Parts: sequence; structure tokens; C-alpha cells
Amino acid sequence: MLYRMPYPTRNDNYSRSGVMLIALAMSAMAGLINSVIFVAFGLPVSQMTGVATHISDSIYAWQGLDLIQATGILLAFIFGAFVSGWLIGHADYFEDKSYGLALLTNAGVLFLAALMSFFEPIAAVWITAMACGLQNAMVASYKGLQIRTTHVTGIATDIGVFLAQRFKHKRRLPWQALLLATLLTGFILGGLIGLLLWPHTELYALILPAFLNLGLGLHYFWYLSRRASQ
Repeated sequence: MLYRMPYPTRNDNYSRSGVMLIALAMSAMAGLINSVIFVAFGLPVSQMTGVATHISDSIYAWQGLDLIQATGILLAFIFGAFVSGWLIGHADYFEDKSYGLALLTNAGVLFLAALMSFFEPIAAVWITAMACGLQNAMVASYKGLQIRTTHVTGIATDIGVFLAQRFKHKRRLPWQALLLATLLTGFILGGLIGLLLWPHTELYALILPAFLNLGLGLHYFWYLSRRASQ
């Protein structure tokens, strides 16, 4: 049996270039957010593997403050995914207002994180983790793609599998491999942008992905209204 990825097939009726742009933008936002928070606090917020390990280490060393911080990140990420599931409410993609609402909600969450960084930095970290959880769950259900945009472990694994098929069976790499490469590239570029912004903006760099979410959300509602008027 061939290894099958949960990505669209050739007969799907929507633009692959649009999916590529969404993938690039979302993964870049996650990379930026993660790099900024990691520089500031030494903890990731866009993927929970490192956070779970940090929780184990904190329990072993009985470092109470570190345990509270890491557990807060994990719970906030889960809550963000919960909010996304509540807003969208379905696993398959339908062109309804739920995705626009999720994007605007994520924009508000990131604006709040940037604001809270001035008053209570650790609260800003938790709020940022919530934004990552919301984004990850939201994009995972977009058009039924079941992809992840806030971490790259699965992406790197799937790229390896596609390359194995390419060399073992002499098949051309499918367009889904390009999608995975786009996600990986976007995350790396976003992280680089975050590091370049950090000396000048510190946690206020979170305003950039907030505005991007806002723009995407408004554009999505414009698209829905234009489609309804046709």
C-alpha cells in the first residue's frame, strides 16, 4: 500500500496557489511568534513537544515557577484549539463566516498579547500560546487539509516519506511535497523575521502577525460577500 497524505487530490476544485499562500503566511506567523517568545523566555509556544519536556524537567527538579509557566503554555494552547473548534465547529471546509471569525479572533488575541507584554510578560506568553493553538486547529481543518502550521516535525517526516517514494519508485514528487516545503520554508523565514525584529521591537513584534490575521480575516469576509452577490 502506498503511503497516502491527507492532502487534496488533482480533482479538487480550489486553487493550489491559494493554499500555498495561506500555508506560507500561516507558517511564517507561527515561526515569528515562536522565535520571539523563545528569545524572550527560552520556551516555545507554537509546538508542545518541548513544552511537555520542560514540564517533565520542572517536576523532576521541582522548579515550581518553571512548572507553572510551562503548564500554562500547554493549557493555553489547548484552550486556543478549543476556541477554534467552537468557532468553526466542523472538520470539513465550508465557505462560511466561521473561518473569518477565527482569523479576527486570533488577531485580537495577538494584539492582547502584545499589550500584555508591557504589563505582565508571562501572561503575554500564555496568550500567545493560545493564539498558536487557535491557528493550528483552524488551519488543520481548512478545506479538509489536516495540515499543521505551527510546528514542523510532521512536515519534516512527510517530506522524508515523499523523498523515499521518489527514489524507491522513481515517481515524480507530487504537488503536496511542494506544499510541505512551503510550510517548512515559511516557518524558517518567519523565525528569521522575528529574530531580526526582536532587537528593535521585542514582544511588540507580535503586532505584525496580529495585523496579518486581521487582514486575512477582513479579506475572507470580503470574499464571502463578493461570492454571495454573484
